[in-house]
Amino acid sequence: MRVTVSPDHVFVGTAVTFTVEIRGPGTGDSEDVHFGDGGTSGANAGMVKCGDTARADNDGHYEHAYTAPGTYQFTDEVSVIGPPPACDREDVTGTATVLVAYPMQTAIGGVVQSPTGNIACGIYYGSTPDDQKVHCATLSPPQTADMTVSGAVKSCSGSTCNLGNPGFEVPALAYGSATGVGPFLCVSAITGMTCSVTGGRGFTISRAGIELIGG
Repeated sequence: MRVTVSPDHVFVGTAVTFTVEIRGPGTGDSEDVHFGDGGTSGANAGMVKCGDTARADNDGHYEHAYTAPGTYQFTDEVSVIGPPPACDREDVTGTATVLVAYPMQTAIGGVVQSPTGNIACGIYYGSTPDDQKVHCATLSPPQTADMTVSGAVKSCSGSTCNLGNPGFEVPALAYGSATGVGPFLCVSAITGMTCSVTGGRGFTISRAGIELIGG
């Protein structure tokens, strides 16, 4: 069994699609789908008896929209029947994780920082291209990364960088949480802050430096 999710980072209310690929000589008559927020699907894999020649190869698609931010784990449990003559049964579980973000305009208001306070990111989505960007900085080491809506990143390191001053009132984005607006999304993790645009291009900024992602 193989489970994939697209997209794996979304805002509240945006539907995601989980694809479950089942391959084998047969399946039992139970398939239990849970989306991780209390929601379920009622899916049924169908019954294949011992000795039947038909295989239970199947691709299932399950769409779901989350109503609250957080990290959710999708699970699909299927009872699988093996080939004859033994026809042993076993339960197989596939999982996938999706991160649901806070909408920036309703949750945090433009600027966030890491729980340690070393990283601060401003996410701006104005009416003109010049007002649409992400600006992130670390105090130690002094460095900045600026990203446009195309995913192009310009970085700076050293004392000449414009680090800015987020202020004490700027809220911290908990590890494992995300926020954004428009095409921009920033995800907070112990390893740093990762900001990207639709399509996956972007960067990760941390004490270790600035790493480009998505080509």
